[in-house]
Amino acid sequence: MGSPRSLDGPRGIRILFIPRTEGGRTSERTPFLFHLMNSRHAVAGVSAPWDALLYNPAKARWPRLLLYAIDKVLLILRGVILGHRSRATVVFCETVHHALAGLGIARVLGIPCVWDSHGNGKLLYESLGKGAWSIRLVTVLERFLGKRVDHLITVSERDASAYVDMGLPREKIHVIPVCVNLRDINSQLPPDASAPGGDRPPVLLFFGSFRYEPNREALEFVNARLAPHLEKRGIRCEIHVAGRDIPETSLHPLIRRLGFVPNIYSCIRTATLCIVPVRRGVGALVKVVDSMAVGTPLVMFEFAARGVPGLRSGVHAYVAATEPDFLRYVEEALSNREASLAMSRRARKLVEERYDWGSYVGPLEDILSASSSTTIGRAIDAGGSHHA
Repeated sequence: MGSPRSLDGPRGIRILFIPRTEGGRTSERTPFLFHLMNSRHAVAGVSAPWDALLYNPAKARWPRLLLYAIDKVLLILRGVILGHRSRATVVFCETVHHALAGLGIARVLGIPCVWDSHGNGKLLYESLGKGAWSIRLVTVLERFLGKRVDHLITVSERDASAYVDMGLPREKIHVIPVCVNLRDINSQLPPDASAPGGDRPPVLLFFGSFRYEPNREALEFVNARLAPHLEKRGIRCEIHVAGRDIPETSLHPLIRRLGFVPNIYSCIRTATLCIVPVRRGVGALVKVVDSMAVGTPLVMFEFAARGVPGLRSGVHAYVAATEPDFLRYVEEALSNREASLAMSRRARKLVEERYDWGSYVGPLEDILSASSSTTIGRAIDAGGSHHA
């Protein structure tokens, strides 16, 4: 793949990015890509203020469906106005929901559309056990969008193959995995404080967005199985849960809610062990790559490990096939600190070799450049025809 390229670069391409987001000092894909592109090119972000409501499963379903349709019309209108004003040369959409509006904007403006899919929707819905009609609907939607966008980016070869099985041409599908910006992470990390000292008990960390159903299920496992098991075994520790929308349910005394943490990397570094008890979903889990990048030991289920090609059980992390395995590996990781840290060092090396954004800036730039060049070519052809 060649040596990593710098994340800095000249401005040139004019991008209409959907949705506009704040921040960038995070490994979450959407805010990071917005920050990255904005540092290299002229980027105009289309705001999507209703997203927090539309995609919140705690809210009533039918009002959200009605708002969904209205929201997409408003997104298209805002995007067309902003894209025309900024003279955008390419529309870049994050997730299937924003690609639906982004494709409409691109058609009106006459410019290419790039869709960054965070994972194949059919695979996701099947993993979540959704009904046949829901699976069929998301398949039709993704096939419709995939055939009409100019480029489709996804996070794994498995997702890419699923899109090909939908009838999409392989040549328009690009794999850019879930990555981290190691340079930025290194700048945010405090000195290693993960080894407990004095009266400080070992800390197990579980983090993520708890709007995501698999994360909520994982928290239930931690609360109902892991925490009682550790208490019964007399293992002195704390389990910290960080992230947005943590359910307001009764939690075991060993579990402490942290809520949203501004610097999650510092939180990972000060943890003794990161746990990823997620067993369903699609694509790669950012929390796995984040933990590996920081160098904190990991215990996870096989599902989470499958999203990170090259990750090997017993080499880079403890990977459990069953719930009893998971409980046993947590005990082992806490009791055998030397082996755990050796795994975490090898995990960090794997991230350096395969999951640093610096290695994928080039392919991403090639996609954006090819799309933008298409717009310029169309403008030249239109100008030539006009003058003829």
